[in-house]
Amino acid sequence: MEINALEQLKKELESFKLVATASMVGAALALAYSISIGFNEILPFIIGGPIGADFLPYLLVIISGFATAISWVTRSTELMYNHDEIVKEINKIISESRSPTSNRRDLDEKIIGIIVKSIGFYRENSSKIKRLKWIGRLTGVFLLVISIPQLVSFLNGTYPVGGAYVIAQIFLVVFSIGVSITAWYVPFLIKRYMDTWDARLNLAEEANYRLGRSLEGDL
Repeated sequence: MEINALEQLKKELESFKLVATASMVGAALALAYSISIGFNEILPFIIGGPIGADFLPYLLVIISGFATAISWVTRSTELMYNHDEIVKEINKIISESRSPTSNRRDLDEKIIGIIVKSIGFYRENSSKIKRLKWIGRLTGVFLLVISIPQLVSFLNGTYPVGGAYVIAQIFLVVFSIGVSITAWYVPFLIKRYMDTWDARLNLAEEANYRLGRSLEGDL
């Protein structure tokens, strides 16, 4: 039973990693767009040329997208490091459970320990995980704001380049729109993950409370 619970825990953690990885792809795209578009537009200003007033709102969006993407990548990387350490320990315990020479009592203690560690990981990082929901949505908005005008210019035939390059750009824009839509769906997946772990956290806190009351009664 304990091993089945551990394998279920592993599946949930791996699912969360897929969601976080998909989020990081969106952040990487937003970062790439911010750098490429921002550099091209700011370059004239760097060499002494003016920046038109009509571009200032667009520039603000680019800077915001860059900052959001950096924040997303940083937070996701921090979460994934600790997350992967827990998954490694779970895999090690599952492997030990399949060994005929494994010590059952020692194995049970390790299972309880890793479950407690997983709950602790969520408790410590729940605020970061919650912020990832909104960062993902902001990145999705940014990618749409950047991609849709370019797609419209392709369809109208007003895009400034042609040939094989424009085909590659169309593919990139369509891919970016797809990632932005995915980024809008990511918060729902994260919410589902958080609901599951909030329920577990509440159960753990309730169990600790009851244990404390029981010990007080014994005294």
